Amino acid sequence: MTEAEKCIGLIYKEKFGQLILLMLQRFRGLSVESAEDIVQESFAEAAASWPKRGMPQNPGGWLYQACRNKSINLLKKMAKTGDLSIASSVPATPDEISEHGFKDAQLQMLMACCHPHLTPKMQVVLALKYVANLKVENIADQLGTELDAIEKMLYRARQKIKTEALVLSADGDAYSKERLPVMHKVIYLIFNEGYRQPGEKINSGKTMCEEALMLNKFLFDSPLCNSETKALQALMLFNIARFDARFDADGNAVELELQDRSRWNASLIQLAHRLLTDSEDSFFSPYHLEAAIACVHCTASKFEDTDWKAICRYYEALLKIYPNPFAEINYAVALQYNRQDEKAISILMELQRNPYFNKLPILESTIRKYFKRVDTQPGRRPVK
Repeated sequence: MTEAEKCIGLIYKEKFGQLILLMLQRFRGLSVESAEDIVQESFAEAAASWPKRGMPQNPGGWLYQACRNKSINLLKKMAKTGDLSIASSVPATPDEISEHGFKDAQLQMLMACCHPHLTPKMQVVLALKYVANLKVENIADQLGTELDAIEKMLYRARQKIKTEALVLSADGDAYSKERLPVMHKVIYLIFNEGYRQPGEKINSGKTMCEEALMLNKFLFDSPLCNSETKALQALMLFNIARFDARFDADGNAVELELQDRSRWNASLIQLAHRLLTDSEDSFFSPYHLEAAIACVHCTASKFEDTDWKAICRYYEALLKIYPNPFAEINYAVALQYNRQDEKAISILMELQRNPYFNKLPILESTIRKYFKRVDTQPGRRPVK
């Protein structure tokens, strides 16, 4: 793969959704599908041109101009005279095609996808597609559902936007507070997608985690910030503080029990702890509880000092307000370390009987590790 091809792939991951939003904002006559096609075509042109002619000085600006020109040409064919008059007065200014402009567009795209006339699930799926640029199969994995269901939801969302002439825009911030819970959810899922990347993709995974932190920091610094915003920031900081210790020099995953805790970022852990304390409220969200679990892990000087009883209590509370298979799997692991083997294996076996969840690689791996731990610990026998 050439340097130009690598660069195109990186820019595609970072700017695909932002370019779509920039086109939708400037040319209201475009549909989401049209804007997506235009951006795809522009990247295809870049892939054909850049390896031969060399990289442009401003790759993002080159793509922006290509998308803008294609949008104008399409609107001419569609005879969208109103949009054409607007188009002629919208130059590609340096601010629009700078890195700051693209980052700002990413936040606006997040807000735009969380349109209150769409169902919350549609909002989440659209945002993961156009803000994080996740593949459909990755979105399905994050939401714990079938790939076909995600494809249908994307189709229905696009149709609803088209038939109801919904404008994907964050202009005016009229619904910002209403959009905030879904924005939190999307940021959380983007971080999770980056955090679970395998060792060979550690750099791109960490970049995705940092993007999630940046998006939430925008909310944190805005008047929209609430206790959930703070708890989510604390949760992500607790986790990214341990990111580098999760892999060895060869990119192989290192279990929590074997991680070198001196490689954990103590400054980030302290900051996360302050944010978690500051986020205390009369209502504890899933982010509060997950951050509390991460805090217990981060404040244990060694694995043997982990307060598994407290972690079990937090998981019990979490599953009452936000039941999901991934939390159940982690709860089962905590139960085993808290010497509650029967309850742990009961949860895992119940998940294994589910026709969808039994396909989760993490479930199979957790069951295998469960029996391995039981077999190697004196006085403890596997539950039949």
